[in-house]
Amino acid sequence: MMRRGMTVAAAVFAVGAAGTVPGGSPALAAPAPAALAAPAARYAVTDLGALAGGVSGANAVNNAGVVVGVSTVDSLRQHAVRWSANGAITDLGLLPGGASSSALAVNDAGQVAGVADRSDGGFGYPVRWSAAGAITDLGGPITNRLGEADGIDPAGRVVGGQRPADSEGAPVGIRYGTDGAPTELGAGLELARGVNARGQIVGGPAYVWQAGRVTPLPDLTGGRSALAFAINVAGVVVGVSATADPAAQHAVRWAGGVPTDIGTVDGISYSEARAVNSAGQVVGTADGRCTPCAAPRAWIWQPGAPITALDTLLPAGSGWSLRAADGINDRGQIVGTGLHNGARHGYLLTPRFHANINFQPATAPVPTGYAADTGAAFGPRAGLTYGWAADSTANTRDRGDPAAPDQRYDTLIHLQKPGAPGTWELAVPAGSYLVHAVAGDPGFTDSVYRISVEGVPAVTGTPTGTTHWFEGTVRVQVTDGRLTVTTGAGAVNAKLDYLDVLGA
Repeated sequence: MMRRGMTVAAAVFAVGAAGTVPGGSPALAAPAPAALAAPAARYAVTDLGALAGGVSGANAVNNAGVVVGVSTVDSLRQHAVRWSANGAITDLGLLPGGASSSALAVNDAGQVAGVADRSDGGFGYPVRWSAAGAITDLGGPITNRLGEADGIDPAGRVVGGQRPADSEGAPVGIRYGTDGAPTELGAGLELARGVNARGQIVGGPAYVWQAGRVTPLPDLTGGRSALAFAINVAGVVVGVSATADPAAQHAVRWAGGVPTDIGTVDGISYSEARAVNSAGQVVGTADGRCTPCAAPRAWIWQPGAPITALDTLLPAGSGWSLRAADGINDRGQIVGTGLHNGARHGYLLTPRFHANINFQPATAPVPTGYAADTGAAFGPRAGLTYGWAADSTANTRDRGDPAAPDQRYDTLIHLQKPGAPGTWELAVPAGSYLVHAVAGDPGFTDSVYRISVEGVPAVTGTPTGTTHWFEGTVRVQVTDGRLTVTTGAGAVNAKLDYLDVLGA
């Protein structure tokens, strides 16, 4: 993300320096260490390359595996770029008269949000690219009302912000409609940095905005010195917070509005959380922000495990030193910026195993990045082997309810209808897995949800008129080659919406 008040071109790859907590210290460059080798590999790593052999950085990835970011075109200018799922790079281009741009977010439809200048060396304005690559200036007619677009929801609504009309002061938080019309989020709410499928928007000082209602988020000391960068569909927020140590600021995770210190790696004083996926995996960067100091380190945190430097999860001898992690999708793929044999490039990490399954009728649209389970008996499909103890196709549903946040929450399978097999399995190598399970129904509340994975309770809840879905993430160990999902004791009319299974 471009720091406030910077020209687009000046924002080129200040890795690990994407923002400071109010009152925080500025970022400074750090020397590069030797690339780190890893004793065990959990990810395959792809060098995304760059335009004309330049420098690149990756900022976000959608569930299709499409990555967006920036690449230099000369020593002063950078262009927004998009990498397709097969790795091909496309220059997204510029505003008329402009010289630099940057892509900061992408939704599953392939629409992109970012920032671009209107003249060579000028300041940035919020922009959106269509899936076909057409750019739209969202900045309005006022010259020097500077800003950026940092997030985009499934419908193409963009969040970000701009300075006041007189160009004095910090950017105010703004949501731009599908037609580009701006809506200011309210007094005291600065740059909006993330949005989810439920219309919840986050920014700083740390807040959650939804339909005009604002929920402030406390920092780790009970104050307001924090920034929120991202929010997942369950409402888990991540960002950075002041700590009791005035010389340290840490990555933070808010669940139900309560902050938890994610910590940092290698004792580095500053860390920030940049992205979170549906399963609750969080990625970010640790940076000492001093010279001489250790170089920035990209990291991952996930339920049931400590914060871990991503370098240590790569194949030995990969040649990579991962400096920043800025995006993660629901398939567990991670993007950011690092040094590959000395070249500063964007990277894509792909887990050695992931399975994302949506339960639905065969005629329903399949969510991007997911494989459909249509109730068929256990067997090979979509490059995996999974299914039910017996045929259960008659028990799938597609509600077509606009109240569902997205297609994953609108489709389901009944687990306890008469004759329903009730047990689902996925063939997996023996090992540890992070499993995110979602249960619910947009149109009915006649259930008690008790879903277990490998005998471990994952989802528990009784729906009401205002709460239709329940979800949970558990870490389980599989030794028999099959990950097993069943109803738990006390379940009534249980339904299952989707599963994310990630090698842990």
